[in-house]
Amino acid sequence: MSNVKGNALGGFKDFVATRHGAAGVARWLEGLSPQEAAQVGGILLPNGWYPVSLWNRLIDRYVALFGDGNPQCFRPVASAIAAADLQRFFTVLLKAASPATMLRRSSSLWERYFDEGTMEATEVGAKRYTVRLTASRLLDRAPGPVTCAVGIPAWQERILSHMGAREGRCLHTRCRFRGARACEFEVSWS
Repeated sequence: MSNVKGNALGGFKDFVATRHGAAGVARWLEGLSPQEAAQVGGILLPNGWYPVSLWNRLIDRYVALFGDGNPQCFRPVASAIAAADLQRFFTVLLKAASPATMLRRSSSLWERYFDEGTMEATEVGAKRYTVRLTASRLLDRAPGPVTCAVGIPAWQERILSHMGAREGRCLHTRCRFRGARACEFEVSWS
């Protein structure tokens, strides 16, 4: 079984509570097993690891409940997780780094959130990178399609913006859930 870090899951829960209130959190946790609902409803340790299958189910619940089935509703969640981590963990790194430096560290940044899969960035031009995520397609082994198609681009764009990059964009151009061997992202800025 693969896992997601508590800082991501806790950031998700904090976003739901802020945006939808206690009643929204209760609705979001409905349908989980009593043990999972108690786990997410309790204290989530930022450095703890939690099942990635739980993460994927919570995203699916969020999209169904609060996004009318539109996965793009997850974009502000991923952006909020990035913003919270900027405050807690990445401040020192990002003060001394450029967007290119951050992208070259994609592998270690990925490992801050998930213990399955690898992420690597390749420079393809001035202020342009291709980022490749290689991971399982099984939803109990790796993040699911919404994390890849919506969450990663939103997270990358938030980080780029924080670093002063103008017009930072991250496009999910290939998807392992749609027949590609790996997910690929085209990242650029001015």
